[in-house]
Amino acid sequence: MMKLQNSTAIESPYRSVGWTAIIGGIIGFLAFGFLVAFLIPHLTEHLWDGILIRSHDVGLILQFLLMIPVVFGLHKLSYQRFPGMSRAMLVTGVVALSFTVLFLLLIFPKILNDTLYMFPQGVFGVWLMVVSWRMQGILSRGLRWFGMVVGFGLALVGTFPSGMAVFVPWYTFGEPPAIPAVTPKVSTGVHLADIVFHQFLVIGTFIGVLTLPIYTILLGTRFLRKTN
Repeated sequence: MMKLQNSTAIESPYRSVGWTAIIGGIIGFLAFGFLVAFLIPHLTEHLWDGILIRSHDVGLILQFLLMIPVVFGLHKLSYQRFPGMSRAMLVTGVVALSFTVLFLLLIFPKILNDTLYMFPQGVFGVWLMVVSWRMQGILSRGLRWFGMVVGFGLALVGTFPSGMAVFVPWYTFGEPPAIPAVTPKVSTGVHLADIVFHQFLVIGTFIGVLTLPIYTILLGTRFLRKTN
């Protein structure tokens, strides 16, 4: 009886992290659905546009808040092999997620524009790539490589606000992201940068943002199977 109680006590933190990851993944799918509905022309009346994109933002806030316990779970899981995840790596992951949530919250009072949260999200993507690489022998090979692909996609999305701010003069950090009604004459390099970073955004969205909920759910099932 004592052995069973001890096993349950050890297992419980992993189970709670597992369900948190799965719920976060489901919310991530819903958030992506709101984004798709917002972007597809003529799918909804213009009146609903604001509701759809803000629903997407709320979904992302919940998704990334629920990712914070998952980061702590990965930190604990990493100690199955020496040396485990360092405290600095743990703090980096939590801070990246926290700033992503903060930047999303600052969209609502129109302090920051709708895309600036992508930068800390991209930092988290780099973090995920590094952690996935170092989880050899702890996570399956497929899940590790999938995590690196997801992280690369998020990192690619993260180049959008920084790249646009540096190379595209009409991009601003504040709200709205001012694209002028009549585009002024600008250099070919600026137009090229605009196109390139938008392509990075699209590609990164499909290989990182869309796949993050899938990865999170798979990671959650890994935690649920963890018993020691």
